[in-house]
Order: sequence, then structure tokens, then C-alpha cells
Amino acid sequence: MAFFHTYLIENEQTPDNYLYENDEAALVAFLVQARLNRSAKGLRVPEDYIAPDELPDDKNVLRELKFVAGFVCFFVSKPSGYMIDMERFKDYYIPGFASDTAKQTQLAESLQKQFYTAKLEDLAKANSLGRFCDITKIPIVA
Repeated sequence: MAFFHTYLIENEQTPDNYLYENDEAALVAFLVQARLNRSAKGLRVPEDYIAPDELPDDKNVLRELKFVAGFVCFFVSKPSGYMIDMERFKDYYIPGFASDTAKQTQLAESLQKQFYTAKLEDLAKANSLGRFCDITKIPIVA
């Protein structure tokens, strides 16, 4: 099991098992690194990325991991508009994310300043994912 599913289960959350676990973990790791760097500029997932099973042993990483887990709809209740946007976001970005540099670049360019500075509590007030990410870049997935 990849670190993100391990983290969710250890924190009494139910992972989305319909998603591609390695790609989901790559997306989460990408977003955590972006938060740690306060920028996604130039971020790339290594071509041979295999999600580790173990959680990182770093308090800063774990703090950002909790925010990212909240961002992708765990830990914090969110308004329905945000939830709908996030489903589109996950349906578009997760499949193939670990090996798709175009998606990685697109995501890096779409993250808003608020994504890097928001706190977990801020997610509960977000009516739309657009507060954190340019959702116009996400194609409508039917």
C-alpha cells in the first residue's frame, strides 16, 4: 500500500480505492513538495516513480501532507461546489500523473498563491477549488 493510503487509514479516513494508487501518491507527493517549496515551478515526478509504502518521518512533511489530504477532500467538510470541482480535478489529474509531465506542468502552472499559504481550516470555507487552483485548465470529464 502506498504511503498516502497508509496515512489515511492510520488517521481513520477511507481512501478512494477506485483511483490509481501510485498516481494518486505521485500527485499528493507533488502537492506536498509544492507546499514545502511555496512554489511548484520546475517540480517533476521522477520518471520511475514508485510510491513508498512508509510515511515520511518529518514533521514539516506530515503537516503539509495533512493539508494536501484535506485539499483532496479528507479531514475537513467542504461545500458541495468544492467537492464537485475536486472530483473533476482528481478524475483528470490522477490517472497517469506519475508519468505525464504535461499534466505535472499544467498543475504547477494552475496552482494559486492561496494554495501555498492556506491552512487546513481555510479549506472548510472554500466554495470552489478555484480559490487554490485555476479550474478552467481542467477539462470536463464525462
